[in-house]
Amino acid sequence: MATKRDTEDARPRYRQIADELLAQIRGGVHPIGAMLPTETELCVLYGASRHTIREALRLVEEAGLVSRRQGSGTSVIAHETRGRFVQDITSMGGLLQYPEETRLTVLRARETQLDSETAAILGVAEGDTWLRIESLRRVRITTAPICFTSVLIPTEYAAVVEEIGVDHGPVYSLVEKRFGVQLAAVEVDLTAGGVPESQAALLDCEPGAPALIIRRRYMDQNQRVFEMSESCHPAPRFTYRAMVKKEG
Repeated sequence: MATKRDTEDARPRYRQIADELLAQIRGGVHPIGAMLPTETELCVLYGASRHTIREALRLVEEAGLVSRRQGSGTSVIAHETRGRFVQDITSMGGLLQYPEETRLTVLRARETQLDSETAAILGVAEGDTWLRIESLRRVRITTAPICFTSVLIPTEYAAVVEEIGVDHGPVYSLVEKRFGVQLAAVEVDLTAGGVPESQAALLDCEPGAPALIIRRRYMDQNQRVFEMSESCHPAPRFTYRAMVKKEG
């Protein structure tokens, strides 16, 4: 039976349960490493359906406080939310850029001579001079940055720096519009790594903390790389979520 408090609360039931679980975790009721009650136990505890409980747990997971694994239950991984962001990918375009909810802030831009490894990745000569743009990306509703991003572009495109953060489009799009370049292909690599010591303080995390590293190479119609970006996302602040449907 719903109480007077329940009937006066305009929040959906799953939101109410999620908020209560979040308060418990932040208050130390469930220590880091502990398992939350099972879905069945939560259904009984809150007198709610399994669907409602799953939606509540989804919100707690997206807050970055728990990790859910099918067959293993829900474990507590943090007591504080640190700006986690989940990006749903419904098309390949989702891999090319970040959603409108995020903003890129340039920390510095400087010319740099390419070492042999970077030059090989870009398909240019070692020692060539490119512009390196170092930046932080945040979600508007959070404080901790979701990633540190380093962007390399040819020096002839340096003027786009003044538009980053003003025009909310991705850097490759700014280059397209300002210099008439046509994007033809993007190569995306996702790897596991650790947060470099030079980025740890900026990302408000420990050096070597687990991270998702995303490298993108943007190529024009002549297969020339005109931008390369590498983003370091400390766990668990950023998640790619994709749905793949069976054909036929």
